[in-house]
Amino acid sequence: MADTEPRVTTTGVPRRGDGVLRIGLLIPRSGSGASLGEPLVEVAERAVADIERSGLGELDIELVVRDEGPDTATARSAVDEFIDEDGVDAVVGPLSSSVALGVLPTLIANRIGVCSPAATTASLTNFPDDGLFVRTTPSDAMISLAMAQTVAQTGVDATTLVYPDDPFGRDFAIEIKRALVQQSITLTGELPYDTTDDDYRDDVEELLASDPRVITMIGDKESGSRFVSAILASGTEADVVVNDALADADLTGDPNLARPTRSRITGIAIDAGSVPFATATIDCLNLLASSATQARSDVADDFMPLMIPTSRGGSACREYDDCLSLIDDGLNVDYNGPSGLLTLTANGDPGVATFVTFGFDDDGRASYRASIGVISAP
Repeated sequence: MADTEPRVTTTGVPRRGDGVLRIGLLIPRSGSGASLGEPLVEVAERAVADIERSGLGELDIELVVRDEGPDTATARSAVDEFIDEDGVDAVVGPLSSSVALGVLPTLIANRIGVCSPAATTASLTNFPDDGLFVRTTPSDAMISLAMAQTVAQTGVDATTLVYPDDPFGRDFAIEIKRALVQQSITLTGELPYDTTDDDYRDDVEELLASDPRVITMIGDKESGSRFVSAILASGTEADVVVNDALADADLTGDPNLARPTRSRITGIAIDAGSVPFATATIDCLNLLASSATQARSDVADDFMPLMIPTSRGGSACREYDDCLSLIDDGLNVDYNGPSGLLTLTANGDPGVATFVTFGFDDDGRASYRASIGVISAP
């Protein structure tokens, strides 16, 4: 049975290197997230094989894969195995924001570096990580900026906000409100909704009572999909701007897809690739390898301080072997990754991001439209 409390080190002895950079890949291979996690195993294995072929100076590299599972309890069990059985130096993962918040204290206490390719919650931006955590996917704060820009592009100066009445929704709503202020958009009303409800017709009726021109909506895949269906059924002529999680909503068979309301829904997505978060996973692995190579150490306290500077300010490179050539020449590197955009801020968050907008096609599936760039506020 998984521990219910974070595991912390009891020795206080600093970790020692053994010449092998062991990276644990913590992704869901069971539960509802398995469809996202499982394809990343092959992505990570290929990236590590490429790194191994190029070399890490005096270091070797190993990848250990464990199941994040459906919840924090499962992930904590995997983390304990990373520590007790595998002796990992760094972890790539987890994908879930709530799991990240749950396991980070254990990983940090045991001086293990962490790079998440998918945890987006803004709560991680100022998490007390002692310099041992970064992420290569844009935070909810960045997604909020893109959503606010999309709202502004409709030409309005006011919007109504709807969001799940849970920690995810409330935290996201805070970021949306900040982003709307930056666009000089007034919030005329807000509606938190119960994620356990099966029928949102009354909520939508309340939402539309003020006749909003634009609705800004935060939702998760399940309850958000039901709420979007209720909006479609209403036949509203308001524009609706939704967040990235709704790109996974399944509206197949919705009887109201033919209504004009569908064409008024615009979503903001993080990743439109065939394997979501593949680029962010590769970025984590290449940054870890580049930083360890420069530090000449597989000890997280030595290489994690180099993760942020390795993503900015030096000679540009997009693949590990190109970065390695620069390192061998004694140059500082600016790793930009496959996207060509990666730049980490002092918080360890991406400071520049490109999102894609999406709508829903005749079959009720997300259909991607255009790109939108965002730079975080200083």
